Amino acid sequence: MSRRDLLKLISLGLLPFESFAGILDAFKKTKPVNLSKYTPQDKLYIVDIKGVPDSVKNLDLKSYKLKVFGNVQQTFEYSYQDILNMDFVEKDVILECVSNAKGDKIGKIKVKGVLLSKILEISKPLKNSKEVVFRSFDGYHTSIEIDYINQYNPVLVYQINADEDGRLFKPLNLDHGYPFRVVCPEKWGYKSAKWIKEIEVVSYDYKGYWEKQGWSDRAIRGKDYFDLK
Repeated sequence: MSRRDLLKLISLGLLPFESFAGILDAFKKTKPVNLSKYTPQDKLYIVDIKGVPDSVKNLDLKSYKLKVFGNVQQTFEYSYQDILNMDFVEKDVILECVSNAKGDKIGKIKVKGVLLSKILEISKPLKNSKEVVFRSFDGYHTSIEIDYINQYNPVLVYQINADEDGRLFKPLNLDHGYPFRVVCPEKWGYKSAKWIKEIEVVSYDYKGYWEKQGWSDRAIRGKDYFDLK
């Protein structure tokens, strides 16, 4: 059976799992996460494609630049301190992996950072802009829609709660996206890219790392699992 055929069976409810990872999870003993309190950063689930990249482990923040470019009026490069100096927001978000079959790959978190919309306002996306692409130091890439940004206010995050009450913040650690990650409310976790290297505005429908393999491009939690063709 091909991967695509198996995806179809899963999406049609003919198999009792939501993803390939969910099939594997079904054979593991796991403990569902309690969402009545915030999930501290050191207890938040970890998913990535290669582990923490060496370029992040050895990153010199003094030379780090976050590039915002593409289908915009003006390209900008921001230092780490430039982002920290911007007006910040604190936001509650449910971060959930699409393979959360057993209830352990999910967390209720409070994040601190800068609204992505505020960063884009400075570069001024052109009127025909359709999506914003995130590229990471580990080679990962994904995108979100311009319309989604205006509605759900994703955040470029530099701190996450370190306690269950959401009162104590700590900078992102290596596993969770240092120096910056994007957090996208109401989307599956693979849209909340870690280790952000650059942000590009594009005028077309961009397909990211997992999206090219059949996972949903829209990726709304609880609804969109696959783009089957």
